[in-house]
Amino acid sequence: MLKPNLDFLRAVAVLLVLAAHVAGYTIRTNPTSFALGQLGVMLFFVHTSLVLMQSLERQQLAGAAMFRAFYLQRACRIYPLAAVMLLGIYLFMDARWTPFELLANLLLIQNLVYARYMSTVLWSLCLEVQMYLLLPLLFLLFRHRPLRWLLALWALSIPLALLQPMLSPRLSVVEFAPCFLAGVLAWRLQDRARLPGWMWPLLLAAACLVFVVYAEPRANNYGRWLVCLAVGLAIPWLRELAAPRLNRACKFIAKYSYGIYLFHPPLMWLAFRTLEKVHPFWQWGVFLALMVLLTGLGYHLVELPMIRLGARWSQRPAALPPIAPEWNR
Repeated sequence: MLKPNLDFLRAVAVLLVLAAHVAGYTIRTNPTSFALGQLGVMLFFVHTSLVLMQSLERQQLAGAAMFRAFYLQRACRIYPLAAVMLLGIYLFMDARWTPFELLANLLLIQNLVYARYMSTVLWSLCLEVQMYLLLPLLFLLFRHRPLRWLLALWALSIPLALLQPMLSPRLSVVEFAPCFLAGVLAWRLQDRARLPGWMWPLLLAAACLVFVVYAEPRANNYGRWLVCLAVGLAIPWLRELAAPRLNRACKFIAKYSYGIYLFHPPLMWLAFRTLEKVHPFWQWGVFLALMVLLTGLGYHLVELPMIRLGARWSQRPAALPPIAPEWNR
């Protein structure tokens, strides 16, 4: 199933995170770069919820079979490549990590057990994994119910998110629930495309500009929640982008986006900290060469085989609909 608009969203999200982190290493962290990184993660949350709800819909499973297929596929999609990256950090970086910290990071439960994050990007993966537990339930609850029920849940999630810091840091996924629910709203509103596809990059750029200029410097969650809601509500009304070259580029970036997201922090540490006395030309050469190499090897040797394995494990004996592209699952 071709989804150029979702490829564009995922490509923009990972490039925003990459640009923000590279700027922090090579120049310095500033409010703009921090805002761009935060925005990229928020767009990932919307994208993840939307494509996973679509995946649940395509599978046409029910009961225990649906939960089994969903959780198996997500585990095979998220954990193997993250484990490769974490073991590399544990073995080759000079920080001292305890076995408990390694285990917590491998399971992506750092926020639940108050363990240190072995990589700066893992905080978002913890939240995604915890949100996975709820997505099949949301699918069952809202696939046939009126849209106003889901809108009411999104509104209810705001006071719950505001209350969360007063209860426990372990419930940090609640803080970002409105962002994930924006993707669920996009799924529930799908198939309403009326607006031309060329408006999608413009609308996304406008939302990003408002977020960076207004919301993030004020250090509150309202901007995060509102930009996710705006993006989630816009997606269903837009036709697919009809720009073949842009679509191919976004599809390529989206395909390797998980590896880009995982590998860039330790590679930045290697290139711009360990080699900080080396000429910038060689720093950038090492960074870019290893990014291409590790992302490509990670996808073809770990990520893709494990995605296929998860699909086989989760399949019913009867034939299933075609499997969606790996980066959209």
